[in-house]
Amino acid sequence: MPAPAAHRGPSIRKARIPASSSLKARVMESLEQEESATTRALSARLGLHQSSVSHILKELMEEDLVTKKGKGYRLSNIGIIQRNIQNLMGKSLRCLEDHKDFFLSHDLSGIPQGFQVSMGVIDEGRMIIERDPAMPFHANDIIIPLLAQSRNFLVASSTMVPDHQQTVARAMREGGHLKTVTTARVIQELRLKNHILKDDSLHSRIELYCHKNINLHLIIADSHLILALPRLDGTYDLENVIISREEEAVEWGRMLFYYFLSGSEKVDLATF
Repeated sequence: MPAPAAHRGPSIRKARIPASSSLKARVMESLEQEESATTRALSARLGLHQSSVSHILKELMEEDLVTKKGKGYRLSNIGIIQRNIQNLMGKSLRCLEDHKDFFLSHDLSGIPQGFQVSMGVIDEGRMIIERDPAMPFHANDIIIPLLAQSRNFLVASSTMVPDHQQTVARAMREGGHLKTVTTARVIQELRLKNHILKDDSLHSRIELYCHKNINLHLIIADSHLILALPRLDGTYDLENVIISREEEAVEWGRMLFYYFLSGSEKVDLATF
């Protein structure tokens, strides 16, 4: 039996961050998970010499980002994750650059870190609302019709916006459904001012939850995302509202809602 190897301490494998050159990124973007592609096909698709593509693929295989089967190449599971991270990062960095003033002048503490890094997805396809001093409530003129046409609402909010509440209330009376997560302070006000929560006939279609740490105004109305954030002084900015119907943006908002829902307590509507 051979003598045991001398103890050299724990083996630490140094993590390698795959190089993100533009050519590598282009090749990864052109590869699919399910269907493999040959070097010839990739060369024609990217407008590169076949030898250049082969060299890049070799490096990507060494980094475990690409696998080869026969003559075809495709992304590995790690490669798929890496490509998705790069795409997400690119969207978020472009969003920060395009809306620098917005991010510097608003309080982002209400958005968990994991959602902050993916905020780029809510910028693509975002509805552009031109600010006009002569029409200070122009954003609301866009939001109210969206709410009026919707029937299913997910709301996470730490503020009361009467126009939004009244429009959603009308939708409830017309067969809509509402799940809302808000703060104890807002619930206190709702007990005094919101009559729809006192209507027993609507209780089967309304769910109210209390969360101690919300600092935004988020509405998912059918296929629309509506997001308003507070300014640095704590007042809500209801003019610089993010509105989008892009699938990724709506899913981002839906996941954020359920993040708050998971840490909340259900409120018994019979107590209203």
